Amino acid sequence: MTSNFSDPKERREHHHVREVFEQCCALLAPMVAGNTGVITVSNFGMLHVLMGHFPELSSAEMNIVILTVEKMHRNGRLQAMVTKEA
Repeated sequence: MTSNFSDPKERREHHHVREVFEQCCALLAPMVAGNTGVITVSNFGMLHVLMGHFPELSSAEMNIVILTVEKMHRNGRLQAMVTKEA
């Protein structure tokens, strides 16, 4: 019986998202920061912004970015990342 654990392969599928993720965070951070309490910028609005800046991303990749940015904002990690990059 052979084990596949000795041959670790990259499981991530969205490599281009990794390349532009920090730029996406910087772009969406001000919008998400205003979303405390009542959602003022919808996911559709953020998707539209990403489409304008990163047309090469698929809608699934853009959705991944938006969900991750929102989660980072809720966990207090988004602003630290954006500030570090500035």
